[in-house]
Amino acid sequence: MSRKPILVLASLLICGMSFAQQHPRAAASAVDPAKEAAALAAQKAAALTPATSTCSYTFTAAATATQKYIQTCITVNGNVVEFQSPLGVEAIRVGAFTEGYGICDATGGNAKYFDLADGGDSGNWLAPVRLSLSLTSVKIARTSSDGIWTLTQTFTLDKKATGVDVTMALKNNTAVNRTIQLIRFVDVDANNTVVNNLDGTLDSAWGYEGPNPSFTGTGLMLTRNGPDPFFHESWPINVSFMSDVCNPAAHWVGGPVLNTDGGLVAWDDLTINHGATKTIKLKYQGF
Repeated sequence: MSRKPILVLASLLICGMSFAQQHPRAAASAVDPAKEAAALAAQKAAALTPATSTCSYTFTAAATATQKYIQTCITVNGNVVEFQSPLGVEAIRVGAFTEGYGICDATGGNAKYFDLADGGDSGNWLAPVRLSLSLTSVKIARTSSDGIWTLTQTFTLDKKATGVDVTMALKNNTAVNRTIQLIRFVDVDANNTVVNNLDGTLDSAWGYEGPNPSFTGTGLMLTRNGPDPFFHESWPINVSFMSDVCNPAAHWVGGPVLNTDGGLVAWDDLTINHGATKTIKLKYQGF
């Protein structure tokens, strides 16, 4: 048998192998870089969850001889967007439902992370993760898209006190200590009206319906739920939105604020060490 066909076949195989070795990316040349970048951007956007005021978790307690009716609801992202007490008397879910949380990271050049339901968000939060759910409580965690922060919030209906406990546990996921401002904000609309009287102290801020400083209706208070070891303060503002989480006192006004469509702020200034978690406990209290 002639060896010529075998030599020809071997030569073709060697040439083919040589071509493959000289063009290792030939098989990937069909990938369009622009399409690949667009796909990655779409994947990242899909991981983000926009602000919403839609109720995902509703908690209700009927009125009894010793306690008022109360109903509240929490969004998937961890916003308190309803506070109804007594029955039919709303303090948040009127007009724009603006309530939520904000972080101003001074160590990160005043980077902002916030979600205020109808008040908008910073666009840098990943989708929330529900950690637990019961008849009176829900626990929700969110991590910022840059991975720096994980905020775990627990909301618990307090039937006896006609309130909602809000626990905010913020973890610094980085290797450096970070100094921040942490806020909670609500556009208060006590007694189904956007025009309220507002006031505040170091630990609490509140709004109530009435044409003068004398209490004539129902109200809502945002207060500390126990000792707060950090530098903190509370105050009302004379607008119904949070314009800048790095300057939450931009619309601060001293003394009682009368007949105003405004909001309530709970503010903490603190440092969270690398890998550590700090917790702040607040409460929405009806009166």
